[in-house]
Amino acid sequence: MANNFYKNCEILQIPQSNLPVIFQCDDYYFYNFGIYNLLSCNNVGQDVHIHLINPSNKLVLDLTNAKLDINLGISYETIDININQYKLKSYYYCSRYFITKELFDKQLIESAYITDCDIIFNKKIVFNKNISLGILHYPYYKNLWKQTGANFTYVIRERSSFIENTINEYKTKLETTNFDLISDKMDKITRANLFALDQVCMSLALQKEKHFTNLAELPHFISKQHDSDIWSLTGGQQKNDPKVHEFLKNKFSDELDRLNILS
Repeated sequence: MANNFYKNCEILQIPQSNLPVIFQCDDYYFYNFGIYNLLSCNNVGQDVHIHLINPSNKLVLDLTNAKLDINLGISYETIDININQYKLKSYYYCSRYFITKELFDKQLIESAYITDCDIIFNKKIVFNKNISLGILHYPYYKNLWKQTGANFTYVIRERSSFIENTINEYKTKLETTNFDLISDKMDKITRANLFALDQVCMSLALQKEKHFTNLAELPHFISKQHDSDIWSLTGGQQKNDPKVHEFLKNKFSDELDRLNILS
């Protein structure tokens, strides 16, 4: 079953950018969150590559017809979703690393901002040339899930071994984890360490890195507050809050009307 992931991937639009924001989503996550990630990138002038999982024809058409000021790359894949839902979620979290590796391997990009679908950029992110690998690292936590944040990762092609190591750790977890034993009755941390494998596998891969920049130490870089450089909707029940959705629709109302995507 593990080998069924990332087997039917097609690049629909080649990224015309050396440094795109890369995130993955299905229809639900795009129309509820990814659209705002994309529009925020468009507002600040950051190119994007979106990896779609089982996209509808409508989503593909909406994206290919979108009149953006930035370059937009698009890839997609079809997978079987009739499997253990924790196993499926683990891949939804990690598929962005697979597409990033392919874009690196094909020398289509020079570097990447690998992000969650549900983040909002309030400013263009620019790092100096001394930074080649940027990770949200929280070493004071004892469990792998919380040691690394997957909201935002920066990596240049010369450091893409980190992405490859993350993927290899994920493949190992797929082969060694009995997802059928995971239950909502488990405590949150125990459960997350078994299936929230983007952060878990990044933490394991990070153990092999001798140097990196800890982005968590940058002031105002990313938070659950809408006025930080990057607003992360992960945590705090924000994604389920009608007020947050109303705020986002108002914030991007002009862009939504112009693109006519949510009609």
